[in-house]
Amino acid sequence: MSDYKLNPKGFRITTYNDAPIGSGLGTSSSMVVCILKAFIEWFLLPLGDYETSRLAYEIERKDLNLSGGKQDQYSAAFGGFNFMEFLKEDLVIVNPLKMKRWIVDELEASIVLYFTGASRSSAKIINEQKENTSKGNNEAVEAMHKIKQSAIDMKLALLKGDMHSFAYILGKGWENKKKMANAISNPMIQEAFDVAISAGAISGKVSGAGGGGFIMFMVEPTKKKMVIDALGKLSGFVMPFQFTEDGAHGWKVYETDRV
Repeated sequence: MSDYKLNPKGFRITTYNDAPIGSGLGTSSSMVVCILKAFIEWFLLPLGDYETSRLAYEIERKDLNLSGGKQDQYSAAFGGFNFMEFLKEDLVIVNPLKMKRWIVDELEASIVLYFTGASRSSAKIINEQKENTSKGNNEAVEAMHKIKQSAIDMKLALLKGDMHSFAYILGKGWENKKKMANAISNPMIQEAFDVAISAGAISGKVSGAGGGGFIMFMVEPTKKKMVIDALGKLSGFVMPFQFTEDGAHGWKVYETDRV
């Protein structure tokens, strides 16, 4: 209201979310983006995907002071497959990847999304990572550089449809991720990894900050059922999912006179 000089109005907003709280899937940022989309439609605000993402980031990270990055807000607003660059002076460039349909299908068929059954506070884990890197922890800083490079390597693997390389990079990224903070992994997460790998999974990575939430396992599609059955014996559950090409979208319903 204050940013765009709008007249305050009374309203009620209702939100729904299929993902568990603290899942690591970027749901909090997605929710903020969706709420902003509702206001954009209501007040006809001239905000595109970049402006919506930036505003969602400022609400979460600056107004609410929740630790985290920018990728979730931009992912929710833009949708699809993107290579995102976060540069100096808050400059963000979202590069859409032109993915062949068969590559998207193969990637979707190669992923098992497993919820550990445990939610966690991402801000606490991220704060530990920030503390380790700011204090010059060499292992944490080196791991961060390697994770950054893995994003570049993943982009090339995806564009070529090389799922084996993608799975390898994902696994190496997880190993580096664990070096950034002690709370990123735990015995419950390691048990899920041991079970999935033994059943045929190639690699995996905990989504988001770590500590709980969802694990994305890469598997050969022919071994997917064996991995799902094995994980079914643990306390969590496998969540069905699909990739979508579009980001957040909104529409306005106009009331009409009823006959």
